[in-house]
Amino acid sequence: MVFLTAVAAINCYSQVYDYYTINFEDTSQFFRVIIDTVNYPNNLWQIGEPQKAVFNSAHSVPNAIITDLNHTYPVNNTSVFTIRHIPTYSFCWGVIISGYYKIDSDTLNDCGFIEYSPDNGETWIDIINDTYYSQFCNWSTPKPVLTGRTHEWTHFYADISGLGNIFGVSWLDTVYYRFSFISDQQSEEMEGLIFDDLYFEDWWEGINENSSGTFESSAYPVPSSSILNIDFDNKDYQSFGFEIFSKTGQSVFSKQNIFENSFTVRVNDFVNGMYFYKITGTETKQVSTGKILIIK
Repeated sequence: MVFLTAVAAINCYSQVYDYYTINFEDTSQFFRVIIDTVNYPNNLWQIGEPQKAVFNSAHSVPNAIITDLNHTYPVNNTSVFTIRHIPTYSFCWGVIISGYYKIDSDTLNDCGFIEYSPDNGETWIDIINDTYYSQFCNWSTPKPVLTGRTHEWTHFYADISGLGNIFGVSWLDTVYYRFSFISDQQSEEMEGLIFDDLYFEDWWEGINENSSGTFESSAYPVPSSSILNIDFDNKDYQSFGFEIFSKTGQSVFSKQNIFENSFTVRVNDFVNGMYFYKITGTETKQVSTGKILIIK
C-alpha cells in the first residue's frame, strides 16, 4: 500500500505542450499523486497489483490505482485521490485528460467522479456530469460511466481546453484533478473502481514569434469596491486590449485600443466575487493575466 503527497511543477513556455502518463509502474511519476488520508481517513485508494476476482490485473501490468487491492469496498465510504501540478510560466489555456478504468458497483447508488479544479481547489468542476461547463469539454470517447459494471478496460479522453480561457490559470496557480468513489449505506460486496495509464497534457497559448511572450501587470486595490486600477508593462505605448471574465466564463467588461501603461475601470456595478482579467497586445499578441477580488 503506497501513500503519496507532493507538488509537481511544470515549466510552461509559449507554444509548448507538456504531457505525462501515470502508469503506476514508473515511480518517478508518483510525486504527482496525492492519496489523502487526513480528510478521508478511510480512503480506499491503493497503488499496486490488483488481487481481486474481477479486478485481477492492471491495464499495463503489474500496477494500477484501485479502491483496495484485495477487498470489496465498505458502506458509507468516500475515497479520493488527486493529481496536482503548478504552471510556472505564462497563461495556461487548456488540458487534455485520458486513461482507462473498470467499475464494479451498485448501479446509481455507488459511483465515481472525475473533477477538475483550476484554482487551487476553490472551484471543482465535474467534467462528466456538470451541465453548464459541459459546453467547454469535448469528449473524443463516450463519457466514463462510473457506476454499475464495466468489467473490460474502457478508455476515456477529454479535451477541456475551453476551461483555460474561463478561469485564466496563471503562473504558480495550483491545478488539481480529483478522482473519487462514493458508496452508500447498503453492502453489496462489490469491487469498486480501478484506473490505470492516466495521461495528462497541458498546453499554453502560442505567442507571435516577434513577441516577447508574457509581461507583468497588476490590479489594485485588493479587494476593490468601486475603482480598479490596472498597471502593466507598456514601455513602447503599443495598443492593447483588456477584458474581465466572471468565474463562469462570461465576459463582463472589455476595453480596446489602450496605449497607456495604466488605466482605471469602474467596478461598482459588479457583483461581489472573484474575477479574472486578460490583457492582450493587439499586434504582438503578448498576454498578461490576473485575478480581481470585488467586495463592496
